[in-house]
Amino acid sequence: MVDRKRRLIAKKPQTQSKPNPDSWVSSGGIDPEISTSTNSVKEESKGTEKKAVVDSTALATENKKTYPHRISFDMDAAQYKRLKWASFDSETPMNSILREAVEEWMKSRNY
Repeated sequence: MVDRKRRLIAKKPQTQSKPNPDSWVSSGGIDPEISTSTNSVKEESKGTEKKAVVDSTALATENKKTYPHRISFDMDAAQYKRLKWASFDSETPMNSILREAVEEWMKSRNY
């Protein structure tokens, strides 16, 4: 009876070649946020006056008014710590606070 159960299990099909799981990363190009952060680090190291960092999505909105597909943040920044404290203080989830902030940001830029 054990042999019969063994025959019922399908064998794993053999694949011709294994796909490269990281190929989509290399085809995506350079992340604009990473390039702007490395540029700002270089400016700080040169001792030049630091200007306000303009969000890459804000630049795109001025030119094309494209929809911002991704929002990122630095978890070590003071802004994230203020968000955590506001969430704790008001007993409101951080996602809902962020959602409201994004909606206000998009309304201010005519989305």
